[in-house]
Amino acid sequence: MLPIPGRSSLSILNVFQVAILAMLVLACIKILQPFLGALTWAAIIAISAWPLYSRLKTRLRGRHKLAALLIVLGLSAALAIPIGLMALTLADTLPHLANLTHDLSDFRLPDAPAWLTSLPVIGDGLNKLWLSTQADLPGFFDKIRPVINKTVLWLLSGGANLGLSLLEIVLAIVVAGLLLINGDKLWELVERIVLKLGGETAGDLPEVIARTIRSVTTGVVGTALAQTVLCVIGLLIAGVPGSLVLGFLCFIVAVAQMPTLVVWLPAAAWVFYTGHTGLAIFLTVWGFLLINTIDNILKPLLISQGAQMPLSVIFLGVIGGLIAWGVIGLFIGPTLLAVGLTLLRHWLERDEVEEMACEGEQG
Repeated sequence: MLPIPGRSSLSILNVFQVAILAMLVLACIKILQPFLGALTWAAIIAISAWPLYSRLKTRLRGRHKLAALLIVLGLSAALAIPIGLMALTLADTLPHLANLTHDLSDFRLPDAPAWLTSLPVIGDGLNKLWLSTQADLPGFFDKIRPVINKTVLWLLSGGANLGLSLLEIVLAIVVAGLLLINGDKLWELVERIVLKLGGETAGDLPEVIARTIRSVTTGVVGTALAQTVLCVIGLLIAGVPGSLVLGFLCFIVAVAQMPTLVVWLPAAAWVFYTGHTGLAIFLTVWGFLLINTIDNILKPLLISQGAQMPLSVIFLGVIGGLIAWGVIGLFIGPTLLAVGLTLLRHWLERDEVEEMACEGEQG
C-alpha cells in the first residue's frame, strides 16, 4: 500500500509542535522554579482570604484595590507585630540568660517533693532518679549534654529555616494581594482550563479545591489559636514572665507546624530552676497532655467539617502531605485526596446513570 502524501509530514509536524510546547512548558517551570514556593503560598493565601476580600470590596463600594491593600497590610501587621515583640523581649532577656549560665555552676538540685514517691507505677523510679541526680549533678549534665547539643543544633536549623520561610511568606502576601485584585478573571481562567482538560465532570473541581484550602487554613489557624490559649494559661499559672509574648511565639511555631514544646519546655525548665518544682512539673504535664495532644485531634476535625470530606480522608491527607512536602503539604495532601475522591464519585455516578439508561432502553 502506497503512503498517502502529506500524512507522514502532518504527523511529523504534530510531533514537532508537541516537542516545542513541552520545551516551552519546561522552560517556564525552570524560570518560575525559585518562586514556586512563594507562588503556591500566595495562591493559598488568596483563596483563603477571598471571602473576607469579597466582604471588604462590598463595604468599600467596589474599590477592589483598596480591599486587597487592606488585607495585605493586615496580614503584614499580624506577622510583624509578634516578631517585633519577641525581638524586644529577647533583647531584654539576654542579660538574664548570661547570669543564668553563670549561676548554673552553683546550682544545687533541691530535695524531691514528698508526693513524688506516691505516684503509681513510676513514683519509685522517679524518686531514685532524683536522688542519683542530686548526688552527682555534674555527672547528670555530662550524660545529657549530647542530647542538649543535638537539640540546640536542631533549634538553630529550625530557626534558620523559619527565617527563610518568613521571607517567603512576605513575598507571598504581596503576590496574594495582586491575585485578589485579578481574582475574578483568574477564577474564570481556571474554570475554563479545568473544563477543557476534564470535561463537564470536572466542573466542580475548582470549588472543591478552594473549599478544601479554606478548610485547611481554618484548621491550622484554629488549632494554633487553641494551642496558644492553652500555652498562655499554663504559663500564667506557672508564673512565667512574658507569657503573652511567649504565646505569640507559640502561635507562630504552631502555624509553622513545629513542636510547641520549644516554647513551654524551656519555660518549665526556668520554673524548675527558680525552685518551684511543683509548678514546673505541672507545666510539663500540661504541655504534653493538652498543648501537644490537641493538635492531633482538633486540626483534622476542623478541616473535615469545612471540606465536607470524611475525617479519615482528611487525616490521611494532612499527615501524609506533611511528611511528603512539609508545611505546604498540609494543603496539598488534603486537596489532592479531595480531588481524587470527587473524581471517583463522579465516575461511579456516571456508571450508575449509564446502567439506568441501558435498563430503560431494554425495557
